[in-house]
Parts: sequence; structure tokens; C-alpha cells
Amino acid sequence: MSFTRIAVVPLTLAALAMWSCKKDSTGPATNLGVITCSAADAAVCPPAGLTLGFNGATGTPSITPTDASTNISVSNSAYSADGATNSTANGYWFVVIGGTLRAWGIITVAGGFYAAEIPLFCGQQAIVYRFDNGTGHSYWYASATLTACQTAAFRAQLSWDTGPASSDIDLHLVKPAGTTNSSTTDCYYANCTPDDSPLDWGAAGSAGNPSLDVDNTDGYGPENITLSGAENGTYRVIVRNFDGVANTHATVKLYFNDVEVYRNTSVVLDAAHDYWTVASVDIVNHTYTVVDTYSPTAPAAPGMRPLESRAK
Repeated sequence: MSFTRIAVVPLTLAALAMWSCKKDSTGPATNLGVITCSAADAAVCPPAGLTLGFNGATGTPSITPTDASTNISVSNSAYSADGATNSTANGYWFVVIGGTLRAWGIITVAGGFYAAEIPLFCGQQAIVYRFDNGTGHSYWYASATLTACQTAAFRAQLSWDTGPASSDIDLHLVKPAGTTNSSTTDCYYANCTPDDSPLDWGAAGSAGNPSLDVDNTDGYGPENITLSGAENGTYRVIVRNFDGVANTHATVKLYFNDVEVYRNTSVVLDAAHDYWTVASVDIVNHTYTVVDTYSPTAPAAPGMRPLESRAK
């Protein structure tokens, strides 16, 4: 038996505009200044005053990015960050826009090297890496600009707390009246990455076609699905524990116009909680309904039977 919690949250266009992303065309700030973080992110919030490049006291972890540029131009929606560090613990990545922390996640460390896929927002942003040891924290700050883009009307971001060995959790966005795991009405790993032909959801032309930035199969995430234009109706955000890995919690964040409006963390995902229906979303009107239900099989649209996915 599943538990359902419903809350409809409207957001006015004026409110979204007030918090809209700043697209600074003057180049990266030498000093990042004070970073504003939500109460939920206070424990990991980067410090004020980070300068371009390495920031760390003697004895803190080294950070040597493969791409040591501090002013990066990117055409893909995810930036592949990698390099060397003498930290033995996983680190963190952060994306900061207009002095506000917009997203963060885990950087995996193994054998002296680190790697992460960092989701980017349209325009200019700061990307920050953090690594820790017994002495303290060290940081690397660079500016990244995502080019040839438009602000996403909607973004769903998935991360989870297991890895770096095989730990495959999947994010799905199902279009109005669509079916989970459908090759045409569900955006997920099988049909929606940059290597796939675009799904034609087309109410808004190509802007209405969703995109999954990366299919992360090695743990932690993130995975991001974005949609720049939307049709009327209710979209569904669903998470699947594809590997059936034990003791995993997933976290999903929802964004309108690249501003986070909701986040939730799952119960432990297991055989009885293989699929997690996070929320239903009316993108056109900037509202969402919290669903927060679990099932052992793919949830179906009303009046339809579940459709199982193919193996990866």
C-alpha cells in the first residue's frame, strides 16, 4: 500500500522573473564574493571570497584539473570535470549563478583522480570543486559559459547516495497522457540522450523536445532532463532503481526557468520501491503536484497497463 501526499504549488511569472538567472556578459568575476545558499544546503555552502583557480591552505588537498582554464566555453549541457587530487575522499561540485548556489553534487575520487559530469545552466556560471582532508578544504573556481542555449522552462535533476561501483538510478519525464518506458512518450536513458535522435514532442517546435544530459550508470549522478518549451497538460517525473541496488536514497530537484522550486529525497529504494513517482508538473502554468508514491512495477497513466523497459 502506498502513501500519497498532494500539494499544488503555483508560482507567478513575476516571482520567477525576480529570481531569474543573471547572464553576465562582462566575463568571470575574479572574486566570487558571498554565496547565498538555502537552509538545506548550508552544510556544504562554499565560502565567500573564492578567487579564480586554486584556493587552499598548506596541507589541504591538491587539485589539478585536466582543463586548467578558468574561463570555459561549453556547448553541451553537461561539463566533464576531471583531474588529479591527493584527496582520498570524494569531493563536491557546485554551480553558482548570480551569487546563489543553484546545484551541487558528488565528485568521485579513485586512485588519485577525480571525475564528475556537472550540469550547466544557460549562460554564464561559476563552477567550484571542493576536496577535503584532515587539514581542511581546498577549492577550485572557474567560470563556465553554456553557449547556443535558452533557459530551460523546466528541469528535473536526479542524484543518489551510492557509488562509484555500478549503481544505476534512472530519471524519467513522461509527457501528458504518456506511458512510462515508452519509446516515444517517456524521456529516459533509452531514447533521450544527446546520442539519440530527438524525441518529437513538438507542441513548441524543437524547444518542446526534452533532453537527458547523461545516463549515469556508475553512481551518485546527477542526471538532468530539460525542456525549453512545453504543451498543455501534466508531465510526470519518475525515478527507477534500474540496478536494484540496495540501501539507496534518491534526491530529485525540480526547476522552473532554472530556479529550484522543489526537492525531495526518497525512502530506501528496493524491490518494493523500484519506481518512485516524484511529482506531476504543469510546465506551462509553473505548478507542480507532489505525488511521492512507490511501486514495484512501472507506474502507468490512468487506464493504461505498465510497459516494461528494455535492458541497457
